[in-house]
Amino acid sequence: MRKQGFTLIELLVVIAIIAILAAILFPVFAQARAKARQTQCVSNMRQIGTAVMMYLNDYDERFPFTMAIINGVPSTVNYWAISNYQSALEPYIKMDRGLRNKQNVWWDPSDPDRSLEAMWGSFANNGLLTGVPRALAEVTSPSSTIYATLRADPWVRITGVTPPSPLPVNNPNHPFWVSEFFDMCIDVWAETTNTNHPYHWSRGRAAPPCSLFPNDGNCEPWDTLVAKNRYQGSTLALYADGSARAVRFSQTYRSPTDNQWSVSQ
Repeated sequence: MRKQGFTLIELLVVIAIIAILAAILFPVFAQARAKARQTQCVSNMRQIGTAVMMYLNDYDERFPFTMAIINGVPSTVNYWAISNYQSALEPYIKMDRGLRNKQNVWWDPSDPDRSLEAMWGSFANNGLLTGVPRALAEVTSPSSTIYATLRADPWVRITGVTPPSPLPVNNPNHPFWVSEFFDMCIDVWAETTNTNHPYHWSRGRAAPPCSLFPNDGNCEPWDTLVAKNRYQGSTLALYADGSARAVRFSQTYRSPTDNQWSVSQ
C-alpha cells in the first residue's frame, strides 16, 4: 500500500500560508513590543517626576539645577553637572545614577545609545527649568510645561563628541569630561547676551524651533536634541507637575505664545 504524504504543491501552499501569517503577525508583535517599551519609559519618567516633586517640597519649591550662570550666560556642561543632578534626585528614586546603572529609571528601553560608554541617560531637560535657577511659582502652567523629553540620537553625531576608548577615568582634567557630550539641557532660548532679545533666557520664553518655523528670523535649532518620532511618530514628555505622556513634537510648540516649553507666555 502506498504511503500517504504531502505532495510538493501541498507543501508549497502550507509554506505560503505560513509566510503570509508571519508577514501579518510580525508587525503586530513589533508594535506590541514597542508599546510595552513606551509604557515602561513613561513609567520611568513619572518616577523621575515624582522625585522632582519631592525635591521641590524639600528645597523651597526650587528645581534641581544642572548649570550655572557664568558672565550672564547659562553654562557649565560637564560630567559632574549630570552626576550631581542625578545624585540630587537619588534619595527619592533609590536606583543609583544613570551613569552607573543602565537599567534604572534614567533610561528609555528603546534608546539605541544606552550601550554607549559614558552615556548618562535617555532624557534631556527643558533648560528653562533646570538649566537656569527656577522656582515652581515662576511656572505659569506646570501641567502643560515640559520638564524633560526623550534625548535625540545618535548622540555622538549630534554633539560631535566620541567618547575616548578607554575612558580617561584616571584623568579628571581630560577635555572629554567637560565636553558637549554631557549637555543634558535643551537650551530653548536664543544664544545671546542681549537681555532685550525676546528669547533671552531670562525671559523664560522658548524660541521657535527651526524645524517648525524655518522662516522665523528668531528660530533656534534646539529641537535637534529631541527624539521626535521614536514611538509611532511621537516623543514622550515629562511635565512640571510630574505627569508624563506621549505627544507629537509639533503639538508642543504651536506658536511663541502657545507652546509647552516656555515657563511664561
